[in-house]
Amino acid sequence: LQVQKTWMYLENIFIGSEDIRKQLPQESIMFDSVNAVFIAKMRIMADTVNVLKATTTPGMLDAFTEMDAKLEKIQKGLENYLEKKR
Repeated sequence: LQVQKTWMYLENIFIGSEDIRKQLPQESIMFDSVNAVFIAKMRIMADTVNVLKATTTPGMLDAFTEMDAKLEKIQKGLENYLEKKR
């Protein structure tokens, strides 16, 4: 749920704002990568009828752990940028 919550917050910022994308190019590239993996994993889960099978698919935990780490880095980069703008 943490990955989904952070992804939803950052999606509104990085998908909806070209200004932020220009100011934070590395974070934008990293978000695009996370976004693609997140959407792919959500499709796999939606297509799998059994929730236990969906959540225990090989590599699923590792993918979400990696996405969480990247989303934290992106969020810290965004926070640093916003702090500098003040």
